[in-house]
Amino acid sequence: MKQLKNNHNSMKTVVETFLIEETVDLIYDDEQLDKWNQYVQELGLAGQTQIVKPKKSPIPFMHLKTSYKNICEELCPRKVKMNEYNLTPIPVEILELVALSKREEYFEEIQVWYDDKSPDPFVLGINYEYYSVDGTTWKKRHSNREEAQAEMNQNGWKGTPARPWGGEICYLIGKWADVKHSWEELKEIATKRFMMIKENEYKKQIKDAQRGLEDLQTEAFNKFN
Repeated sequence: MKQLKNNHNSMKTVVETFLIEETVDLIYDDEQLDKWNQYVQELGLAGQTQIVKPKKSPIPFMHLKTSYKNICEELCPRKVKMNEYNLTPIPVEILELVALSKREEYFEEIQVWYDDKSPDPFVLGINYEYYSVDGTTWKKRHSNREEAQAEMNQNGWKGTPARPWGGEICYLIGKWADVKHSWEELKEIATKRFMMIKENEYKKQIKDAQRGLEDLQTEAFNKFN
């Protein structure tokens, strides 16, 4: 699933891409893609039709489950649209996959997540689910804005935009860094950082509470006199 490449020797950058090997063939093999779509339709796989547009290949990147997303957000809290990222050069291996994603219209948005001090960026494709009106109730779900808006327009709600249903659906396109880390190592780094930040927050809260207790008598006197 994951591919590793060392960039130019002088840069010492490790580039990781997160392609799902079983899906990659469907990008370039029209016959295989047609067969895949045929089986999806024949078997009534409604869930698959929600994540793949007709005649488009399935998203070939790793879906970012919640725990992995939390790791990425802890290590790289800054998020920008890809065209706004200006901290370090984006490796050509990543750009190639982003170009593919744009051609195939896999994602509504492509973001770079990074940290100011030690960027080690992640590149993610982001999609959303949307509401449309079912009668007079916001409840019908769609896998993309266009599909939801088309139903809104058809039902006489042309002037009303479809609404996002919930959180982000994230796919990891790739990452690059000076050193390669496994997910277990990244989890350990993220855990330590999270605990250090939270420990400092809780210690400050304790100090503030202790100061409040020390000043409680004065506070009460000022309030009632």
